Amino acid sequence: MKSTTCVLLAFAFLGTAVFTTGPVFAASQDECAIWLCLPGGFPQGCSAAHSAMIKRIKKRKPPLPSFGSCSAGGNGHYQMGYEPYEPCKEGFELEINNDGDSGDRSRCISHDIYQFCNVQTDVQIEYNDNRCYYKAIKRPKPYFVEMWVSGDYLGKFFYQ
Repeated sequence: MKSTTCVLLAFAFLGTAVFTTGPVFAASQDECAIWLCLPGGFPQGCSAAHSAMIKRIKKRKPPLPSFGSCSAGGNGHYQMGYEPYEPCKEGFELEINNDGDSGDRSRCISHDIYQFCNVQTDVQIEYNDNRCYYKAIKRPKPYFVEMWVSGDYLGKFFYQ
């Protein structure tokens, strides 16, 4: 699904670039290429886009230029964010506990010990105080960008 979304994004971007004659208002084409390369983790051929993103960060600019400045119609938008943990399994909720002294003790907790705690899962479930929990799983790439073009949701792409 990730590769399909990247292909759709590429076609959306290239379609607006090919069929319009208006100028691109980002600082450079390399900056606009960040939109294409970031979801794929800057694969081969994206070194210029990666460098442009690093330069933007060093200049205290957002990592991505405005999507509208890279598309002719300006009909796209994005939202950036940070999610340090994978979502908890159904019936569990995230409890963040990172006090610094004893390390990260964040966990996913269920208060319904009868319904969710006796289920076979791929994580070690522990019990305490009439509830069960398991250690929250940290994301390897916690930063994300969600993208929409012409009102269509393209997806949520994680990066580091």
